[in-house]
Amino acid sequence: MSRSPEQTIIGRVKQVGAIILGHSENRSWIELCNDGDLMHTKRFELPDDPTSQIFVEEIPHKSTIFEPPRTMIFLSRPCEIEIVQEGNNFIVRGQSEPLLV
Repeated sequence: MSRSPEQTIIGRVKQVGAIILGHSENRSWIELCNDGDLMHTKRFELPDDPTSQIFVEEIPHKSTIFEPPRTMIFLSRPCEIEIVQEGNNFIVRGQSEPLLV
């Protein structure tokens, strides 16, 4: 997970099994769900900016469900997810965690 100097880390979470991207009223948010335990989540409230966009990159996933006002992304295997801000944009990217043998 490389980043350029103008990026700010918003958060980093391990063992993520699903990502929920949502928008309510005038605010967007990202919720990361623990693998195998969707009840325990980490929520990131994004700044109120109508020009901001969320991009999801480099994450192996098995399905995406678009259900306005949210999008749910179920990952292929647990990942470490990093959320960075680059100007008005937010980038969600991940790296698969090694399988325990």
